[in-house]
Amino acid sequence: MAALAIAIPPAAADRSPTKAERKAIKRVALTLCNPAVGDCRFGGARVSTRNERYAWASVTDEGLSGALLKRPTADSRRFRVIGVQGGGIGACSYWRKRAPRAVLRDLRISGLVDAETGAVRNCGRRR
Repeated sequence: MAALAIAIPPAAADRSPTKAERKAIKRVALTLCNPAVGDCRFGGARVSTRNERYAWASVTDEGLSGALLKRPTADSRRFRVIGVQGGGIGACSYWRKRAPRAVLRDLRISGLVDAETGAVRNCGRRR
């Protein structure tokens, strides 16, 4: 009997926030901006499907490119900042202290894994 091979596309790793989530994420993320520096832009948000308590906000300002957010429950709209991506690439050890690997992989958070070689990869991946 011949076996059928069916190609299944991979599921989306994260999801777009609802309108209420987006509003809450944007409000918290923009508090990171320095009004004295100038233009601060909110570039969007993603919510983890592995653990919906975590989200990523893309915020562009001087020395700021994004923030990892967490809320008390999956239904809450009270996000708080637990990690910030600044002007350079941060170490994966910084991100792993703040979120589980599955969430980091899901939100596609990359970081430095070897300072000597400058190797960068998704912080949720195992070696």
